[in-house]
Amino acid sequence: MPQTPKHFVRVEDEEGAAVAGTVRASLGRMRAGQPLRTGTLTLIPLLPETPEDERHTGYLPLETAVREQALHVTEQPHETVPELQAASSAEAPVIMICGEQVVGGLQNRVLNTTILVAAHSTLDVPVTCVEAGRWHGHRGGYNVAQAAMPSGAPEMADERAFATEEIAYASLRKSHASYVARSLSSGGGYSSDQGAVWNEVAEKLESTGSRSATHAMRAMYSSPARSSRLTEMSEALKRPEGALGFVALVGGKPAGAEIFTDPALAEAYWPKLARTYALDALDTPSAEATDESAESAQAEAKLLADALNAEIEVYVSPGLGADVRLHSAAISGAGLVNDGALVHLSLFAEEQPNSAVESGAAQG
Repeated sequence: MPQTPKHFVRVEDEEGAAVAGTVRASLGRMRAGQPLRTGTLTLIPLLPETPEDERHTGYLPLETAVREQALHVTEQPHETVPELQAASSAEAPVIMICGEQVVGGLQNRVLNTTILVAAHSTLDVPVTCVEAGRWHGHRGGYNVAQAAMPSGAPEMADERAFATEEIAYASLRKSHASYVARSLSSGGGYSSDQGAVWNEVAEKLESTGSRSATHAMRAMYSSPARSSRLTEMSEALKRPEGALGFVALVGGKPAGAEIFTDPALAEAYWPKLARTYALDALDTPSAEATDESAESAQAEAKLLADALNAEIEVYVSPGLGADVRLHSAAISGAGLVNDGALVHLSLFAEEQPNSAVESGAAQG
């Protein structure tokens, strides 16, 4: 009888409870900063209660590791859509965020979960395609990964290699995380629903008027008008000193949150993660927005309270540490804990029936 891969295994008992406790403790030690607003998007910075709540890990962000050629993401020797290979020569672990996009190879992909690649190791990485075309297309020697690299970056000799780019937009990351959570709970491992992701990307491309011959998600970030607006929004939403993450409101409604405990990782990932909510906010009517600080504070407090009260499932991660999944009627989330500290956590607000919203408002 075939053995279940170790990273499909749910962690329970004392070990699982300790990991869940780490997540809840980190959530409980966050305080809100002054909201940042632009258009229909509000970011409420999350600050640690004390400097002791920070953890300086030395982990390398994926973009840094790829730029410095300390980590190479490539197609598997026998190419397959749902899995890539990450080979690290770095002296420190490299973090790859759930939903982070790598472009190039045979098709652009996004990471299925947050993974910590150990120093000097090679790891199989579960991914989902966000470019429905190109796999069987003739590339004609054009290296998509090289084209996406910053000016002055070293050339990539391997045509099957990948560069880093935008993280998937927030609403896609939410559904993508739910597909992976469903697969984990049923014993299927870190798999997603490829067909559903392709459908969501296709609908978003159409609704945003973005054009891509290969139906690539990256097109909705790169069209001139949208790219310019995203840049403007990013400039208005810069990370305040000390912030370890943020709660995002789109059109005045809680959308999600991103939390780290390492300020260096928060600094590195803040712009990209903010843009994932900004892209959704571009398509939210201005009439739905609210600028009321009191309402923003209530939304932030409720989202974190919902996360504290959510059920937490813990799984063995494909890389270092433990993968965590949060879920309740009000919230879902996914993240990573390693060495007794929260590395990264994404939270997503779930749509509430009107009756539930009204009941919560009456209780408040």
